[in-house]
Amino acid sequence: MSSRIKNIRRLAEILLNSRYLMIFSTVLFFIVVGTAFLLVYENAGIMRDQINHDFNHQQLILARQAAFQVGADLQDVEIEFNSLQRLFVHRPGKDVFEDAVKEAAKRMRSKGLIELGLADRRRQVRLSYALTGGDRSDSLPKSLQCGCGKESHLLLGPLQKMTEADGSTGFISLLCTCLDSDDQQSGILFARLNVSRLFRRVTRTIRSGQSGYAWVINGDGIFLYHPDRELIGRNAFSVNQQDRPYIFLRKSTEALREQMLGGQEGTGGYESARHVGPVGRISKLIAFTPIESEALDGDRIWSVAVTAPTDEIAEAVHRVYTRHFAAEVALIASMFVFGWLAFIYQQRVSRGLQERVSEQQEIIASIMKNSVDGIIFIDLQNRVKLWNRGAELIYGYTSEEMVGQTFHRLIPPDIDANRELRRIAEEVTRYGHIRNYRARRLTKDGRRITVDISRTLIFSKDNQILGSTAIIKDITEEVEMDQRIYNAEKLASIGTLAAGVAHEINNPLGIILGFTDLLRERFEPGSQEYKDLQLIEQNAQNAKQIVEDMLGFARVTEGFEEVVNVPKSIGTVVKVVHSTLKTENIEIAVDCPDLLPRVRGDTREYQQVIFNLINNAVAAMEPGGGILTIAAAENNGQVAVTIADTGNGIPDRIKTQIFDPFFTTKKAGEGTGLGLSLCYGIVKKYGGSITFDSISEEDHPGRKTGTTFTVSMPVCSASELAEGEKA
Repeated sequence: MSSRIKNIRRLAEILLNSRYLMIFSTVLFFIVVGTAFLLVYENAGIMRDQINHDFNHQQLILARQAAFQVGADLQDVEIEFNSLQRLFVHRPGKDVFEDAVKEAAKRMRSKGLIELGLADRRRQVRLSYALTGGDRSDSLPKSLQCGCGKESHLLLGPLQKMTEADGSTGFISLLCTCLDSDDQQSGILFARLNVSRLFRRVTRTIRSGQSGYAWVINGDGIFLYHPDRELIGRNAFSVNQQDRPYIFLRKSTEALREQMLGGQEGTGGYESARHVGPVGRISKLIAFTPIESEALDGDRIWSVAVTAPTDEIAEAVHRVYTRHFAAEVALIASMFVFGWLAFIYQQRVSRGLQERVSEQQEIIASIMKNSVDGIIFIDLQNRVKLWNRGAELIYGYTSEEMVGQTFHRLIPPDIDANRELRRIAEEVTRYGHIRNYRARRLTKDGRRITVDISRTLIFSKDNQILGSTAIIKDITEEVEMDQRIYNAEKLASIGTLAAGVAHEINNPLGIILGFTDLLRERFEPGSQEYKDLQLIEQNAQNAKQIVEDMLGFARVTEGFEEVVNVPKSIGTVVKVVHSTLKTENIEIAVDCPDLLPRVRGDTREYQQVIFNLINNAVAAMEPGGGILTIAAAENNGQVAVTIADTGNGIPDRIKTQIFDPFFTTKKAGEGTGLGLSLCYGIVKKYGGSITFDSISEEDHPGRKTGTTFTVSMPVCSASELAEGEKA
């Protein structure tokens, strides 16, 4: 056996020292890392494209809102014109009409109105009201088309450049309509609009990202409005003598120009020569949409565009999402308030009906609601329709979380949920009920519990099955208590048996060892016979050690009770296993204060408990190693020592068996299964306790695995301490 192990180790060393293995491992490492970086890069590109798409969609919404507002403002101007037209038909006095014109002009000031007046059929101005002290018109151009007739609409005249008070360029437009009266007197109602001011009022508040803004162009690519007033009146796409083009289009984005100048709606990206301060090529995202208004004839196109630098998109999208989140919160709050009001209304409506409920019904409802046992109603589709407070206490799920759901989330993953639910439903349907059905279930926080289920069919007045009711009881503590009693009885019986067997085996073992020693004196050391006798003695000693372990388990050897110095005992054991831990690639961390009080027990047996638990932890972390943590602390008159590992963990299915004698998960020849049983017996003998907590990959995929054993021993009293020191 030893030669085979040496050969395996030698082969492993050759493979580890192999140059080809190192090269292969290095190449594999770089391939894995490169693949990971490539996936991260591709994922970043996908996220960036998605963010740009979502952000452009938000910009398109802003552009639509601005275009709609411009159209609405032009419609308001037309409404004012129609009001003055109807007033003129009723032949008001001159003063009345003048006052009406002034008031209408004031109302249209925010729409970009500069002047509002009345001209005769010869286009000579008879009445004019100019805002902000501007010049008044003397006559109207002959080329100005005025809508006359019942079906005509207000039309904007051609745009004309103008110079604003601050020296910047702007555009104005004349618009007019005919005024007819019953006595055939007629005139022309006209107005001058500063369309650049109208666009500025609508778009100046638009912000996309941190510094994004909106602008307006016509079908020739001329800026009708731009936050940078130097660009108003210039072509966005062509080169002129004064400036570089505002928009640089690549071949891949040339279609954007055709869409914008053609009065279409769309989104895309481009490079710009400037952006409110910074000069130089800047990549931007753009969304554009045409302005739709009956005041524009079919040949004229105005488009609103919203644009923002791409390097601000992330923050802009974050703000948009924040606004969406706020809107959703407001909507949810509104729904909650609405539901609360509806609930109050429903309470008021049903108050009269509630007064008629009998005392028996109230008692039944109270029992179902407040019972500590779970009371559940299940429909024919095996879905929960009623979930009382007792069920909430047992499983942790609220009524809102379970009503309308099946029981699949309550069944552990190692159990076939469909099969078990089908079996219960079939038995309830066949016999009308099921009683005291014990099952394993999962709570909301992941705990496994044992429940007792009693389920009964519910029938309607016409004897139709409506569903079934289930009464659930949590019997986890009862089952665990029964198991502990069973284990205690089993340990007692096995201990008695082990003690008897151990004593019976000790006698022949003593004879074997004695005669072996005598026989060795007859042969020369190194001879084959001498080696054979040594082998017999070695195996007899191993058997003797097993017998001693069985005697310890049966509590035949009580040890020499004294006080135990916990830090010193742990330090002794750590020194013994230190080299083994290092060989197994296991890191050890010890947190054991020196001033811990003494505890009851035998030092040798206490060290044996710690040693066995460390050995189990080492075995659980093979072959890759791990971290072993030992900590000690005083709590409520006891000194608790925890031994935690990062091994494979203990599955739930065997947790109730680990303290059973001869139970082991190790391979044949690697363990007797008495280690934890001996630990349990030693700790209980001195009034202590040993518990554990474990997470395994089998029960909790994806979580960190490991096991923590806690050994708690009572602190010695003053008298016990004095006796121990004397001993």
